[in-house]
Amino acid sequence: MTSPDVLNEKLTPLLQDKARLRTVQQIAELGVSSDPDFDTAIDLIKAKFGAEAAFVAIIDESEVHYQTISGESLPDGEALDGIARLSLEGHSGQMLLSGEGEGVSEASAKMVLGVPLSVGGQRIGSLCLIGLKPEQERAATDVAHQGLMAQAQFLSSLFELKRSARKNAMSELHLSRANVRYALALKAGGIATFSWDREADIIECDALSLEFLDLEGASQISSRRVLRQIDPKDLHAIRHTAEQLLGSDDDVSFEFRVRTTGRYLLALCHVMESDDEGKPLKLIGVVLDLTNSKQSEAKMRLLLREVNHRVKNMLAMLQSLAGQTLRHSQTPEGFTRAFSGRLQALASSHSLLSDQEWDDIELSNLLRTQIKPYASHFDEQVIIEGPSYTVDADAAIALGLAVHELATNAMRHGALSRREGRLHIKMLVQGAGASARLTIAWTEQGGPVLEEQAHRQGFGSILIKHSLDKIIGSRVRIRFDPTGAVVEFSLPLKK
Repeated sequence: MTSPDVLNEKLTPLLQDKARLRTVQQIAELGVSSDPDFDTAIDLIKAKFGAEAAFVAIIDESEVHYQTISGESLPDGEALDGIARLSLEGHSGQMLLSGEGEGVSEASAKMVLGVPLSVGGQRIGSLCLIGLKPEQERAATDVAHQGLMAQAQFLSSLFELKRSARKNAMSELHLSRANVRYALALKAGGIATFSWDREADIIECDALSLEFLDLEGASQISSRRVLRQIDPKDLHAIRHTAEQLLGSDDDVSFEFRVRTTGRYLLALCHVMESDDEGKPLKLIGVVLDLTNSKQSEAKMRLLLREVNHRVKNMLAMLQSLAGQTLRHSQTPEGFTRAFSGRLQALASSHSLLSDQEWDDIELSNLLRTQIKPYASHFDEQVIIEGPSYTVDADAAIALGLAVHELATNAMRHGALSRREGRLHIKMLVQGAGASARLTIAWTEQGGPVLEEQAHRQGFGSILIKHSLDKIIGSRVRIRFDPTGAVVEFSLPLKK
């Protein structure tokens, strides 16, 4: 036997070869364990050559892995690994001593015959026989070696076949996983798919495409059937886009509306196959539902126009408020206090409207927002009752200012100036049909006795009685009872 040092020195370049190790890794991924195909093959090879034992080994840079072993009385692990490595280089006819130490007779030795196994041009391991029959030992080693090489080619082909089968299986697995990922992505994105065989005029759609086109329940459909579902106003643009497909490799997209539902769709098409003239034969594509985004765009444009309109109105209102407040203020400090409060009232109303995207807001929320800053014990002092009503933006801004003026006066001179004072607000509907009106009754109790004339002369009273009526067409009545102020707003009920 070749000494371990000499063996390592001679085999190191081969064992460390990177291309060989990559192939070994691919084979190892198959699983170096019991395999019926290899077990049967090694038993047949052992019987054919009349050997006592046979094995197939896979050899990486530092370890030997045994794919299959047949027979008994095998040498210990280190000696067996050495035989496998020697055979990797092509050594054969080596004498393996059956005993240990020096002085063992040649009669006790056994013949070892081994050849390399190659896959993809790389030596991955070895096929070895131990203890041949006497007649085989006497036969020419070259003849036995050639026979074993033929068996090694068979085993190598078996490895190659299993490697290819695993590669195909992994490719199919990766493809299956990719298809699942794409399907999930399409589902999450609400994206439909279709394909069109132009020669046969057959369009195959998934269930979502049929739903988008309002063709649920249909199987194979034609292009004419699809065109009948498209809004006639969009057909000209679609035909123009279709012309871009001729002789072009670029993907094209177009938007259209479904005639029966008004749904907005976006289709993206890709030509898979064309004829010699560049005309598309087979196409695939995806369809997206743009209905919500189109509605959002329309709502945004409307909202921008509304904001522009309201900014102009707000500037005019602020100018009027500033002028009127200045004329009724005796000191700069009084003007600042009164004007700041009215600005805050406008800001609070705007904040509520902004939260609702300038849609109708709850009247009870508006009342609480405007009154709470002026009631030190709101839950104890203020009672708001009545069904839930909504008011539009114009009414909200006007009522917000009016309620602010009432709350400011109540805090300074009325029920909210004392903890025992009470403010009762009741909302109810009076009348029916087109003449129905929403009434808001404001009643203060427990405050100091009010001087009616003083309150009638203030700008706050003017704003409540006149400006409100001009803005929303409402009516307002104010009286001062000994128990406190009583105010009644009446406005058309929102339908």
